Parts: sequence; structure tokens; C-alpha cells
Amino acid sequence: MPQLLYGVWDNIVYDNRRTDRNSAPDLPLALFDQFDAGNPMEIFLGNRGFLVFSEEASLVQALWKHHERLADESCGKCTPCRSGSHLIAQQLAKACRGEQVNWGELRDLAEQMHDTALCGVGRTGTTPLLSALTFFPDELRPALELRKQGFYSVTTSPCIEACPSHVNVPRYIDYLQDGHNDLAAGVILKHYPLAGSCGRVCVRYCEKACRRAKVDEAVDIKNLKRFAADKTIVPGILKPELSPINKNKRVAVIGAGPVGVTCAYQLLEMGYPVDIYEAHDKAGGMVRYGIPVYRLPKNVLDQENELVKEMGGMFFFNQKLGRDFHVDDLFKRGYRAIFIATGCPKGGYLGMEGEDITLPGYENGIDFLEKVHDSLEDGTTPVMEGDVVIVGGGNVAMDCCRSAVRMTRGKVHLVYRRTEADAPADHQEIVDAKREGVEFHFLTGQDRLVVENGKITGLACVAMEQTEPDASGRRGVKPVAGSGFVIPCEHVIAAIGQMTEDDMLIPEDGIACDRKNIIFVDEYQATSRPGVFAGGDGTTGPRSKGPSVLIHGMAQGTLGAHAIASYLEEGKQPFLARERISQLIHQASLLGDAPVCGQEKKARVKLNELEPAERAHNFNEVELGMTQEQAWQEAKRCMRCYRILSVITKHPIPGTPAC
Repeated sequence: MPQLLYGVWDNIVYDNRRTDRNSAPDLPLALFDQFDAGNPMEIFLGNRGFLVFSEEASLVQALWKHHERLADESCGKCTPCRSGSHLIAQQLAKACRGEQVNWGELRDLAEQMHDTALCGVGRTGTTPLLSALTFFPDELRPALELRKQGFYSVTTSPCIEACPSHVNVPRYIDYLQDGHNDLAAGVILKHYPLAGSCGRVCVRYCEKACRRAKVDEAVDIKNLKRFAADKTIVPGILKPELSPINKNKRVAVIGAGPVGVTCAYQLLEMGYPVDIYEAHDKAGGMVRYGIPVYRLPKNVLDQENELVKEMGGMFFFNQKLGRDFHVDDLFKRGYRAIFIATGCPKGGYLGMEGEDITLPGYENGIDFLEKVHDSLEDGTTPVMEGDVVIVGGGNVAMDCCRSAVRMTRGKVHLVYRRTEADAPADHQEIVDAKREGVEFHFLTGQDRLVVENGKITGLACVAMEQTEPDASGRRGVKPVAGSGFVIPCEHVIAAIGQMTEDDMLIPEDGIACDRKNIIFVDEYQATSRPGVFAGGDGTTGPRSKGPSVLIHGMAQGTLGAHAIASYLEEGKQPFLARERISQLIHQASLLGDAPVCGQEKKARVKLNELEPAERAHNFNEVELGMTQEQAWQEAKRCMRCYRILSVITKHPIPGTPAC
């Protein structure tokens, strides 16, 4: 555990300079040990204060670098921050050189920023300096010797940290508020090309973390993202900045779903030539074939994939791993690295006693959704006759039942063995399905198919009840004796799980998998075979919180791209300072949970959408997006809850300039 010398954290003063005790029982000091291997942290600064761990470290130099970052982040909308941030940085630079500084004036500037700035940059960025001036002014002296140290600083917020891709949400909302739709979309394109798709189907981790909810409701971040994309990327107005393909190390990506496409996109940004192999005849993966067009029109996805083509990415369609080529074949073609993102494309069945998966009217959710896609792609609205029962509680089940209700004039039921609160599906999807007429049966388990004359006539079910909580606090379920009943129907769709295809990898590929053919990867997406990386559901299995969620998958694609670049250039795993600081933020709760004061209530913009009656028997997009005026109104609700976190380390940090 590192020795805390002195500091101020949450207004509590710690001073161990004249004692051997490491007196800070309420701080998670063990987390502030090594920033990267063999590189101890010497000073940490943030919105909650500062901590000093080394006698050799210069507090004034750390404050100078921290305030340089603050000055860079100042948006210029409020005078105290626009002017004060630069003046403070200049004065701290003078202090580092041993020149005379008026510390009283510096305090006045910092206090003015802290008290009057319009956002978190000015309000919280000055906290370390004010704490140092108040409690440790004697430590604000120039370093006796300026050493080559490591410095890393990040400007973040709760919504940024909640996003697996760390998209700078307040920044693109700022641009929308100023009318710069193109710049807003550009912020998103730094991370992935699927901005319009994500703006429609993202599960909104960022909104769950939005501090605006402490005042009224979270900012509609997802639909602001969609607005930016729809105004610029989808119509083909905004084009990617083309990076020169200046590396001679070719990379093959297998799978043109969101994970593979994002990996290819990031590698192209770095200058690597990339070829993408896809088993289907179009790019998109489960986002194309598994998400119905009433949620995600495919022209949006097509335009986003076009960005990758324009950057130099080459797509090879109808090329399936294990059928048309193997891993060794790609290396023989001259590829220096491979990224596998083949997902879990097979649907599972219910596994009931006497189950016959060839029975007409019985299918799995993945096959069902692909049939719906193919029919619509051919220009035909699919039709079903009779009542339909979908079994499952995840997003695939919601897509199946909301598609079925558009295809039949009969009833559509959804059966799920746990409670509504336990259902892994996005809650809004459940709400929309109910509005569209789906009848839900929670705490209901499937028992067997009821078949007469070779046709399904119903699904035999049994009521379930919750058991007492187990050691983890989770309740199980068990059947209620004598509660059996039958839901009459002509169709049963099993939407309970997905699987990998077991014929894609062969032993000669040298890639270790588990018994379900899930590929083993390390924390940087590397497989057991050098030069082969993998990501997405094929490395974790499908689940409600993981790569099967779009934004998680794209984050894995980005991580895989960085790992491939490090492997190709240095032959080792990368060190990603941004991921390390995010790890610290989560483990040590560095952003805190300060109350929100002085904010007027502003109603969240009500999104335009088709009424339930207008959705019947068609697959028209339900959510119609925001108007320009609505986007302006919603963008103004953002409170810019920025926090600046900075770390000084003993040695330079890999991938960052020394200070």
C-alpha cells in the first residue's frame, strides 16, 4: 500500500509528513499504488481534492499541469473560467520556474471560478488548488529538480464513465446546443461509425448515470445522438476524415457486425489496411438481421458501413469461417493479425420433453427475426395466421413479440418464468410491447407443446412462484403444484438464448475455446494463438449486460484494435491510460456523488412517435426523432457535469508524453 504523505480529500485534511503512520483509514489507498507496472503514482488530483504520495513530487508542478488541462477544456461561455483558467495556469507555470507569484490574487481567481462557473470544469477543477492554498501553502514551492515524470489527465463525467466507449457526451450535446450538428457527430465518430444505429437501440447506460435525474429527468442522450447522426451521417453529408493507409501490415476482421466493423474502423483510423470477411451478403450482423426495421431502418446501417468502405476497408461477403476459409488460410494470404467477431448467430430451443424442432409453427427467435428481415428486404410485409406465443424475457423476445404483433391479427403472448422486474429486456421495450397489444405472462413457465394432427394448438404452461433469496440475495423460482394451464396458439417462438456455430473453428486453428465453443480471450481480447484476437458474443456468450448490448460490443472492437496495433508494432499488450483511469474512477468512486443545487426544472422533450394504432400491420419506424427545435431544447438541459482528474507518476506513462 502506498504511503500517503499529505493531502485533502472531501474537505478532510491528511498530514503524515512527520509520522510513520499511514493515517487515512477512510481512503482506498491501495488503489493509488501503481498506475502502470513498476510506475507508482506520486500525486493524484481531482474534483474531490488531492493526494501526495512522494516527497520527490512537486505539488505546484502537478497543479500547473492540471490547470493547463482545465484551460484547454474551458468552453469560453463564462468569463471567470474563460479568462481565469488561463491566468491561473500561467501563474502556476511561473511558480514552477521560481518566479514571484501573488498567491492572494491566484486564490481570488480560483474562488471566483469555483463559485460562478457555469459547469463542472470551473466549479470543481479548482478544488485541488484551493485546498492546497488553504491547508498546505508551504508546499507550493518550485521543485529543486524537474524530473521526467509521467502525467495523464482526463476530463470526464458520470455519463462518460457509464458509457463503455467513453463517448464525450457533454461535448457533443454542447455542439448541438450551438447548432453545430456536424461537430456533434464528429465527436461520436471518434469512437465508432454506428452513431445513428446506436442512437436508436442503445440501452442508455449514460442516461442511468445522468445527474440531471436528481433535478427532474435524465437528458435524452440517446436521441440527441440519433439527431446528430440523422442530420449529418445518415444522409451522407458528413464524411470521415481519411487517414492515409501507411502501414504495410494487413489485418483481417472476421464478422461484419458492430464489433468487427468498429475494430476495422479504428484500425483504418490508425493507418492499417483492413479486409472484412462476412458470412452473409451484407454487413451488420445481428444489428441487421436481429433488430427489426421499426426500431432500426437498414438504410441507416448501410450508410454507416459505407463510412468504413470510404476509409479504405474492403468487404468480402458470403465468406464464412470454417466453410470458405480457416485461420491458417488468412495467415497464408499475408495477414499479420486477425480479429474474430462472429458472435452467437444460432438460436436455441426450449428443450421441453418430447420437443420436435421440425414441427411447423415452432422456431427459435433468431431464425424468426432473420425471416422477418429477409421478407421485408424483398419488399413483402410478412404475415402470420393465428395466435403466437413467445417464450423469453430478453430483448430478442421483445423484438419477436413486437414483430409478431405486426404480422398477425390473432393474439400475441409472451411467457417469462420470472417477474417483470427480473426481465433482462430494456424496460422501455416491455412498455412499448404492452402498448402494442402483447399479453404478458410473468412468473409463468413453459411445460410442453400441445400438438394435434401434427400441428401446434397450444403451449402448456405452469405458474411459477419465487423462492426465498439465496446467499447472493437473488430469488429463484419454482413451479406451483397443480397450476398447469394451456395458452391456445398456432405458433411458438423460443427466444431464450443464442449459441455459437460449432463448425467455424477447427483444432488446427490453435484457438482455445470452452465446451460451448466460446473463445477464451485475455483482458486485451487476445486469444491463445499469437496474432489472433477476438471480441463480441463469441468470447462471452450472449447476455443482457455484455457485448450482446451494442455499445459494449463496439467498445470491445475498439479495445481489440488497440491491442492489434500494439502487437503489430511492439509485440506486446498495450497499456491504455484511459482505461486505467476509468478503472480507478469506478473502484475508488472518484467522481463522488455531490448534490445538484441551483438548477431549474426543465421538462424532458417528448419524443415524436407513431401511435400504437398506426403501427399495426406495418414495420414503419416507431420513434420519429427530434426536430431541430426539440434538439436545442433538450441539449440545454445538460449540466456539463465535467470533472478533471490528473495523475503524476514517477516514470513516464506508456503512450503519453512525459512532463
